[in-house]
Amino acid sequence: MAEPAAADEAAPGFILDAGEFSRADIQPQWFTSNFDIKTSGFRTAWRKALVSTEDGRMVLQLRPAPDGHDKDFLGSEVQRRERTHYGRYEVVMTAARGDGVISSFFTYTGPWFDDPHDEIDFEFLGRDTTKVWAMAFADGQKLSGRWIDLGFDAAEAPHLYAFEWHPDRIVWYVDGKEILRITEADGPLPQTPGKIYANIWAGGKAQRNWSGEAPIWTRAAASYDCMSYRPFGVDAPQCSDRSLRD
Repeated sequence: MAEPAAADEAAPGFILDAGEFSRADIQPQWFTSNFDIKTSGFRTAWRKALVSTEDGRMVLQLRPAPDGHDKDFLGSEVQRRERTHYGRYEVVMTAARGDGVISSFFTYTGPWFDDPHDEIDFEFLGRDTTKVWAMAFADGQKLSGRWIDLGFDAAEAPHLYAFEWHPDRIVWYVDGKEILRITEADGPLPQTPGKIYANIWAGGKAQRNWSGEAPIWTRAAASYDCMSYRPFGVDAPQCSDRSLRD
């Protein structure tokens, strides 16, 4: 779920030490959502105050909304202002735990930006953080995603998640191991430059069969150590160049 922002040309590579997210020279590169989504089936309003930096990490929080609010929850979301395109995307993050809680790292563009709906996702469903949901959209068409066993609990510690977006394929990785590959033989692939997002939100009736429905008292947080993007053929730093935290 995204908020419109000015369109930019495809961006060069970057790396963000997420613990420095609040620095004045970094903030202008990012948009922090602070609005209510009008769709009644979406239970979460975005609040800038729920994005913080703690212990060298960026933390996205989810909290119950105050009495009288139109939404049940206040969540948090950040997006990189510059568009990115083909290349390698990486994040070092710790997923949020909780029934009905969704935490994520993804690229998106769509009708908000007068574009087709193109999207590539890592989504963690807090009801079972030993798995990750990897999928994509191309021109609004949902491609074959997969609910993948990780072999560890993504809510226990940070891990490196990455995907490579090529014109003819998308490949997802966890800690350097390939977990999913979609090619043009599976159908049309995303083609439109988009924006990098991270967010946390609460599922409701519309998401019940996927994420579960978050109880009204739910509180959760996802933390991000590093986010990076490197276009193919460009020598730019990325998260995997750095050691993961113990």
